[in-house]
Amino acid sequence: MENNKVIKHSDLALFCYQYSVVLKSGIPYLEAIHLLAEDVIDEKMKAYSTSIAGDVEEGFLLSEAFSRQSVFPVYTVEMIRIAETSGKLPEVFERLSDYYEQSDQIKQKVKSALTYPIILIALMTGVILLLVVKILPIFHDILLSVGGTVPGASQAILNISMWLQSGIFIILGLVGLALIFIGVVFNTNAQKTRRDRWLLNLPIVKQLYKLSVTIKFAKALSMLVHSGMDIDKSFEMIIPLVDNEHISSALKESLTSVEKGEDYETALKDIGVFPELFLKMMRIGRKTGSLDQTLDRIAGIYDKELTRKLQKISASIEPALVIILSVVVGAIMLLVMLPLINIMSSIG
Repeated sequence: MENNKVIKHSDLALFCYQYSVVLKSGIPYLEAIHLLAEDVIDEKMKAYSTSIAGDVEEGFLLSEAFSRQSVFPVYTVEMIRIAETSGKLPEVFERLSDYYEQSDQIKQKVKSALTYPIILIALMTGVILLLVVKILPIFHDILLSVGGTVPGASQAILNISMWLQSGIFIILGLVGLALIFIGVVFNTNAQKTRRDRWLLNLPIVKQLYKLSVTIKFAKALSMLVHSGMDIDKSFEMIIPLVDNEHISSALKESLTSVEKGEDYETALKDIGVFPELFLKMMRIGRKTGSLDQTLDRIAGIYDKELTRKLQKISASIEPALVIILSVVVGAIMLLVMLPLINIMSSIG
């Protein structure tokens, strides 16, 4: 698996693009590496570039120099190793830049689609807690001061309010401990497969997650095949890139099935992650000898579909949350205000 301290994909995209530009410029190889080390703006990346340049000057291959930094993904190092063999170093760096840029864009799309609903849920929870813990007790005191009685439903909410006021810190502590426990448990190797299988079965999320995995798989396989690597070896290299233990295990099993004579598309279909269209296009690409181009096209199609799905989900979640907030707040206010209004009417 990859190092836990690997560089962010957005930084890698820019870094690889800079390398591709310098290596395409016609400047002698070693001089180009030193030039890049001087021109990199980001201080961390500048330090890595300087170390890489120093290692290359000492006689290490570029892939070895990258590997010695221990911060670059295994995929990047292996792609550079392939490029050194095939003589396509500038082209591979350019494709790596595209790959990491698109990977970062997918993450940003998912993040931006989820950010607003999460903020809205947090605000909704805060408003409801403010009503229950602070506002309702005031109405309760007013109601009692004018000689009113509290109906059963209103009293139940007020009891919850009193309970929250007296035990709010205990509740927050228990919630914090529960979150820490879940975080620790689900990050252990024993539970990662269970967590990842759960993600693949979660309503709504599973569609987005499967699309994201398909796009990443297609782009990675396309780049490896384009660089001249055979499809068997490409599959082996892609498995560590899939950030899902359940899918990684299934891919290993599919590779075993292929070695026994099963075709790739049937083996991948058994995993239950990849869409039917993707498998058909992959079969066509293999038969026509244009697998890399076919995979690029299908990745572009699914990238647009992922964007549409995220926009649609975001557009439907926002009004639903607003409606829920309005209904909950309105119900709480009515339960407390109605008895007060009835008393004021009888006094009038």
